Amino acid sequence: MNPAPGSTGADTSHAVVLGAGISGLCAARVLADFHTRVTVVERDVFPEAGATRRGVPQGAHVHSLTSRGASTLEEFFPGIVAELTADGATVVSALTELDIVFFGSRLLRVPLGEVLQASRPFLEDRLRARVGAVPHISFRPGMEAVAPVTRDATTVSGVRLARPGASDSVEVLEADLVVDAMGRAGRGAAWLGSLGYEKPAEDRLHVGVGYASRRYRIAPGAAGGDKGVLIGATPARPRGLVLTRQEHDTWVLSQYGFGKANHPPHAPEEFHRFAAELLPAALRDTLRHAEPLTEVAAFAYPASVRRNFHRLRRLPDGLVSIGDAVCSVNPIYGAGMTVAALEAAALRDCLAAGTDGLPRRFYRAAAKASYLSWLFSHLADRSLPYVPGTRPLLTGVLGKAFQATMRAAAVDPAVAAGVWNAVSLSGSPAELAGPRVLASVLRHGAGRPRRPHRP
Repeated sequence: MNPAPGSTGADTSHAVVLGAGISGLCAARVLADFHTRVTVVERDVFPEAGATRRGVPQGAHVHSLTSRGASTLEEFFPGIVAELTADGATVVSALTELDIVFFGSRLLRVPLGEVLQASRPFLEDRLRARVGAVPHISFRPGMEAVAPVTRDATTVSGVRLARPGASDSVEVLEADLVVDAMGRAGRGAAWLGSLGYEKPAEDRLHVGVGYASRRYRIAPGAAGGDKGVLIGATPARPRGLVLTRQEHDTWVLSQYGFGKANHPPHAPEEFHRFAAELLPAALRDTLRHAEPLTEVAAFAYPASVRRNFHRLRRLPDGLVSIGDAVCSVNPIYGAGMTVAALEAAALRDCLAAGTDGLPRRFYRAAAKASYLSWLFSHLADRSLPYVPGTRPLLTGVLGKAFQATMRAAAVDPAVAAGVWNAVSLSGSPAELAGPRVLASVLRHGAGRPRRPHRP
């Protein structure tokens, strides 16, 4: 086999990715340009096309890919956005085709790029097909990582695998690099402790969010001209929802609530009543006549977690964690897949500079890639009084600041753009502290929320 582009050409140039979610698939495609062989290990057996994997409990809920996330995926998989669109995914103009209400105010409709809306199984199936089409990438489904294998005290040289529930089936898979993409449980961090290294310190914010989602068939035009509706929680109302059009003109309604008492119900009639409290009258009627395609699926998200790998003084060679294993934020802000793609791009850039000190360099780059998502979600969550652990004074100040900003975003295109750029990671939350935006917030931010007429 000829060496992959950018590889050293060594006979044992083998990388192993643990996890075949979005971050794992992106990482595998990146690694294929630097290693002669890449193996993707996945605990699940891959289901039929369009089905939610057992290992992705959030897979039934709303997913979207911002313009920044989509452009990053294009770097790994040229033509993927056109392919997804041709297969039925919905491309939405932000904000002209999205009705977004943040902190009680409706964002002004201004053109700010595109959002790709599709279900998680739809997207994952097609990315997995793209990855599997690379000749030197292979999959090992139905296998789980048990423990790392070390060559010496400073180097991870592979991983022990076994079939789930079959401890007598252990095998060793040797590798030059092991990438932990196994999700927010943080097994890679725990492995550091088992190898005698310090585990990364964690920043953790308990949010106690519960989700419930259901897919529908809605008659063309019945939902009006919008392709997505987002109604966020407010300091006075700890509930919200997202209703978006996905592939093949199907729609998904995902509802959420902070604290167990506000988690959306699972029974269909109660699920609809929960939505009726938030949706405008026209959409309540649309939902009442929609055709349910699935049962109500539930998912709980206890806390946002950031692991500070980049602050560790000692790290073994041959092992890195990526994606939710590094940083996992409240899913209501819709940045997870975009952050996964950005971290994979950071891994690519670090590999292009060589393998010396790779873990340390990558973790620093990954921390930068996920920082804006963590910052915005952290500040937004701490502005809500039902998120525990925040001092009431700080909650009050942040809550008033967010409400004033969103009132200005209802009438000022510059503020609306700043809000959207912060949410979609197209820009920094620091945009919202610029003189132009602050002046508008001071001018428009007081008083009742403003809801301009839709164009």
